[in-house]
Formats: sequence, structure tokens, C-alpha cells
Amino acid sequence: MKSGFVNLFGKPNAGKSTLLNALLGEKLAIVSSKVQTTRNRIKGFLTEPDKYQIIFSDTPGIIEPKYKLHERMMASVKNALEDADVALLLVDVKDNLDENNELFTSLRLKVPCIVVVNKI
Repeated sequence: MKSGFVNLFGKPNAGKSTLLNALLGEKLAIVSSKVQTTRNRIKGFLTEPDKYQIIFSDTPGIIEPKYKLHERMMASVKNALEDADVALLLVDVKDNLDENNELFTSLRLKVPCIVVVNKI
């Protein structure tokens, strides 16, 4: 059986938790309009017996850290991106394209990345 790690990342409220729940078909992650609801990495497993297993990680929204809690959350995002086989960058269609491009570039990913435009 093949397996891989797919990590969801992006700015706060881009829809990472909603996407995780939809992919897994269950409410695993809390979904809220409140920014930074996800404070810890949440893992969900999608398994097709004898075929594949995908381990998804929902990460906190990427922000400029202002407090120790934010620093720990951003460290969690960095760790998640380092152990991914594929990264999914969720982008809210209403967000500034240049800001998202700057965010993507600053991460210097070493794994393939798929950009998912959300909230269309």
C-alpha cells in the first residue's frame, strides 16, 4: 500500500479546516470565523484498503508572530511543511494575490506545492 503526507497551509481563515473535514467526510477540525481557531496541527487519515493511505495535516494560519503562542504555532507550521510529501496552499480568492505570492515565496518549500483557490 502506498502512503503520503499532504499538509494544508495558508493564511488564517483560508478554509484549511473546512477542506480537511470535506476530504475526510467527517468533522475532525473545528471550523469558525474566528482567526487562529486551529492552534495545533491536526492530522486526519484517508485510507483506501490495499491501495493507499493519505495523512493530511491541517495547520494554523500563517501570520507574523506577535506573541509566544504565535511563535509556537508558526513553528508547528514550519515543521509540518518540512515533513510533507506535498503541500497544499489554500488561497482565499478575495485575498491580495501579491501577499499570497510573498507568503508562498518566503516559505521556500522543498516539496511540490499545489495552490488551491478557495471561496469562489
